Amino acid sequence: MGASEVNVIYDPAQPSFGARSHDIFREMRDNAPVYADPEGRFFALSRFEDVRSAALDWQTFSSKGKLEAQYIKRTMSSLDPPEHGEIRAVISRAFTPRRVAELENDIRALAVGLIEQFIESGECDAIADFSTLLPSMVIGRLIGIPDELVPVCRALTDDNMRKTTPAGAGQPAARSYEIFADLYDERRERPRDDLLSALLAAEINGRRLSEDELLAFGWLMLVGGNDTTTNLIGNGIELLARHPQQRAELAADRSLLPDAIEEMLRIESPTHTLARHTAREAVLPTGVIPAGTRVLLLWASANLDEREFADPETFDIHRRAPRHLALGHGLHFCLGASLARLEARVAFEEWLRRIPDYEVARPPEHIVSSTFHGFEKLPIVFDPLA
Repeated sequence: MGASEVNVIYDPAQPSFGARSHDIFREMRDNAPVYADPEGRFFALSRFEDVRSAALDWQTFSSKGKLEAQYIKRTMSSLDPPEHGEIRAVISRAFTPRRVAELENDIRALAVGLIEQFIESGECDAIADFSTLLPSMVIGRLIGIPDELVPVCRALTDDNMRKTTPAGAGQPAARSYEIFADLYDERRERPRDDLLSALLAAEINGRRLSEDELLAFGWLMLVGGNDTTTNLIGNGIELLARHPQQRAELAADRSLLPDAIEEMLRIESPTHTLARHTAREAVLPTGVIPAGTRVLLLWASANLDEREFADPETFDIHRRAPRHLALGHGLHFCLGASLARLEARVAFEEWLRRIPDYEVARPPEHIVSSTFHGFEKLPIVFDPLA
């Protein structure tokens, strides 16, 4: 049994894809769970169990050999065990529960400061004025990026977010390598209490990290720290605009936010897909994928699968969906998940404290991206005296 036929084309580079993605994913799950790109570029898995199982089976669905690795320096996202585990152990030191928890006061101060800049006007762009700025400022401080370079680095990750082919990451990644090379040189002379200094001192099996590994780590942390959290917060603000009753519940009882954030991640997943490469033929209950094939794991579609979630396209802040895949699964589960969740919780606590009632002024426009799901702009209006 090979790939199934489908009447819809999966092409996230189309400007209309973001608004139509739920319908496209539903068609794929129902009629082509093993989807073959008509141009032969890739296969795509859309059902929850297929995606979850593939994420666990790295021997078949390998992270090595992906097209992305041709355009950027090798990171742990393009490695399998044992190399993946060795590299991940180094960078995970930045995300210990203690270190993440210590960031909460700084995150809150940043969120409050951003809201103060527009609260009196009664309007803002929730993307440009809030959801984009907060994560970049937080990850900048964690990594050790000077304040004056944070906007530059944010622009690079914005370019990466809007890539429509694997090659799209090449140019922003190359510019980031130049920036990080200079920053590492500074830390060699004057170490600080930041991730850059920690990476320079780190060892893998008794050896220090190579220059390429150091530069790759910088880019990976920059992208991982910006893109997912930016879209999580922006998508969440838009969801709560569409569901004012649930927004009012959260404003009245912010202890409900952790489950609400998981629901935001599930129903509007910030990263809608990541790729794998079949190291051997993949035999699934729904189809067969040849060895040596690019395979897209559609996290966003899996999170809307009625085979796993009851009434999956209904937003419900009281839902408990611990198995959602918005932050990946298995070996490559998002290393910064705890930080993203903390940032989102604090962001919504402060947003709802100051702006409990708001509306989207104009229909928002989705970003066009092969990988990410979010908005270009999200114009918000509210009563500044509320």
